[in-house]
Amino acid sequence: MKKIFLKADEMELAINYKATRNAYAFLVLTLAIYCLICFLKTGELPWVWLIFIGSGLVFWGTKLIETKRLTEPGDSDEE
Repeated sequence: MKKIFLKADEMELAINYKATRNAYAFLVLTLAIYCLICFLKTGELPWVWLIFIGSGLVFWGTKLIETKRLTEPGDSDEE
């Protein structure tokens, strides 16, 4: 039976990382421009502002948690 999911190699992981990073940057830039235009037209921030702020919180929270997890003492193979 053929495996459906295969483990990604380093090149595929790098490609996926760059694609995800570019998509996230596009999302953030687009939402920021949309919020700015809406604010200038109406004087109020749209509800999309919550998505903009939430995506930033998820990104930075994940970065902090994973950095802490991967840099904890005792995780090294040099012992």
